[in-house]
Amino acid sequence: MNYSVRIGNYEFEVKEILLLFFTFFLMENIFSWLVLPVSTIILMYEKLLSIGLFGIIIYNFRKLLRSEQIYLGLMGVIMVRMVFESMINYGSIFQQLTLFTILFPAAYIIFIKWICRVYDFDILEVIAWFYLGLYVVFMVIYGRGFSFSLDQVEMDDYGPFSGDSRIIHARSIFMMIIPFLWFLNEFISKGKSRALIPFLFCLVVITIHQHRSVWASTLFALGIYLLISFRNNQIQVSRATRTFLGAVIGTALLLFIVSQVFPGTIDFFADRFSEILDPAKEDGTGKFRADQRRVYFPMAMEKPFFGWTFEGFEMKNPLVDWWPEKSGQHFHEGFMEMLFYHGIFGLLFKYFYVLYLGYKAFSRKLDPKAIILIAFSLSGLLFSLSYVLPLVYWGVIGLCLYYLERIPEEHQEDDEVDEAEFEVIEEEEPRELTVRI
Repeated sequence: MNYSVRIGNYEFEVKEILLLFFTFFLMENIFSWLVLPVSTIILMYEKLLSIGLFGIIIYNFRKLLRSEQIYLGLMGVIMVRMVFESMINYGSIFQQLTLFTILFPAAYIIFIKWICRVYDFDILEVIAWFYLGLYVVFMVIYGRGFSFSLDQVEMDDYGPFSGDSRIIHARSIFMMIIPFLWFLNEFISKGKSRALIPFLFCLVVITIHQHRSVWASTLFALGIYLLISFRNNQIQVSRATRTFLGAVIGTALLLFIVSQVFPGTIDFFADRFSEILDPAKEDGTGKFRADQRRVYFPMAMEKPFFGWTFEGFEMKNPLVDWWPEKSGQHFHEGFMEMLFYHGIFGLLFKYFYVLYLGYKAFSRKLDPKAIILIAFSLSGLLFSLSYVLPLVYWGVIGLCLYYLERIPEEHQEDDEVDEAEFEVIEEEEPRELTVRI
């Protein structure tokens, strides 16, 4: 007997819920912390899972689309090269597993896209509500010390925490852009007034946590979303105009009230926002990233094509001495991490599908859900200038690719389908698990 669970408008079989729980939702840092608040165990789980999922993808290699097979084949070339390098220089099969986990997001994209296709997962709305509810639960449990002061907080295990009074790390607040765009789309595109409150809630969350990288990424995602939506006729000009005027009036009223009730607050946020335009400000937190870029980029250019790999991971940190030896360089910037460890080839390989989504953004007749996810995915390029993207982000890339591959009913007669890819899909085994919407 197959048991099912209803979540909102969606009905999942129990084994589908377990699949998503262990391979997707647990990749969100604040959720895994609620389940098991020990960083070392969580990191070990992610490493073991990455090996397991990579093995599953390789085992099901023949069931993948041709483009996915080529992509994984390139990853295989990188892995074989690193294995030989490790055996020759260090006498071990793979000297540092961390270098695999840095590269694994490329395979994780394919895994999530594949299981979405096999099980017909249409879960964007579920993800939006998941992050909304998860934030509330996490802040109820751990948010008692929240304040705007940015005071440092000493902790034995920092886990998903920011290390200051903002409580939650930027990488988790960044994921709140998904419900932000989802509820905005529900309100501005579909005219659902009940979506306005959760949208405003997401906006407040993104604002008050003061992560400037998230502010910049949100504005970028919003701009991309509006441009693609107008291009695909998903937003009526009249409704957009009314919404814009309402937003301007509401913002002006809010600023007036805040300035009267909490004097100095507006100046405080304006000063925080100004650091986006001056990330290398002497007393700003972005200066360390600028220092890393200044030091590591010339080093990366010494081995530009395939990077320093194991040698770079084990070399002494040229900037600071507070991290243990042979624990890696602890990069803050996603681009620099890939460029230093895996070179230009690895950098382009890992971000290939994000760049591909940038190309697909110019398409017409896009699924509204794909529009939301393209806007969010492209904002990751901006966020990568400040932080290494979380693994769950790359899973969302896979979901976005699935929505692009999934033809909306109203466009089935108009869109052209690649016959080779269609034949591969038809040859897959019958689907035993389905999501009924």
